[in-house]
Amino acid sequence: MVRPGVAAPSLALRLGTEALRDQGGVRYLELRARSLVGRCSSPGMPFDWTVNPYRGCAMGCRYCYAAYTHGFLGRDGVSEFHSRIYVKTGGDCETSRRLAQAAARGELVALGTATDPYQPGESAAGATRRFLELAAGVRGLRLSITTKGALVLRDLELLRRIAARGELSVAVSLVSPRADLLRRLEPWAPPPDVRLELLSRLLGSGIAAGLAVAPILPALTDAETDLDLLLARARAVGVRRLSWQLLSLRSPTREKLIACLVQEFPDRVAAYRRAYGTRSHLDGAYPRRMRATMSRLRERHGFVEQAFCRRPARQGARQLLLWA
Repeated sequence: MVRPGVAAPSLALRLGTEALRDQGGVRYLELRARSLVGRCSSPGMPFDWTVNPYRGCAMGCRYCYAAYTHGFLGRDGVSEFHSRIYVKTGGDCETSRRLAQAAARGELVALGTATDPYQPGESAAGATRRFLELAAGVRGLRLSITTKGALVLRDLELLRRIAARGELSVAVSLVSPRADLLRRLEPWAPPPDVRLELLSRLLGSGIAAGLAVAPILPALTDAETDLDLLLARARAVGVRRLSWQLLSLRSPTREKLIACLVQEFPDRVAAYRRAYGTRSHLDGAYPRRMRATMSRLRERHGFVEQAFCRRPARQGARQLLLWA
């Protein structure tokens, strides 16, 4: 059970009490890690191990599904997920051991499954850089990265080394070509032009990179004209890989997004409350229509690969299109 204001027993003794620094209205705190790599136990996920060097994310995405994880730290996922960021420190030996285990078994390791590994605090904290340095020492590693952050270009040398010794893919998340819209939904994430340039430079450096349109937000980012433009711009810079996913809403993400809608898109509030109700996923005609739309656009623009590196499908597993 998650109790408000009370950290889970497994985390309480590992939380730093003093701020590492305050920057731009964000407080960065220490979380001493046993390992940066954790086993994924959900059979529906397309990866075997997860890596999130941070808890909380200063990108500010109003739809981020991972806001609930702050509850395990005794923090409020609505008001503090973007302003109280925990930086994981230590755990290098166990991280290396688990990476070697994953590589030996051919299992997929996913970096950035809950929080962006290249969020603004990474330039000073370097937690993602530290993980990649450990990963670069493991032969045969299968690694996928999901990010919105242009800081990934800082680590091109490490990424090339990982790719040369194993398998690497980078998914750049971008849900709309409209900078004005994204400023309201993702206030501290890089604008679309920056992320498209990031894709171009990754591909030009020999890194397997693709576009992740996730999540698609009903009545906000799902217009076919916008998606058509987004995919056209991605193909223009050489992108051939594509994944997408519809918005999932669970508490406290539901409350966080509704608060954003009330302020920024008041005419959408009633529709969201009616469509999602107490459910986390939409079903029925809308998902079918979006699957048809994305299939049509993918074919129109010549995206020949739909998935990034992923583990083989397990019998009975629910196939996800993206693990961001």
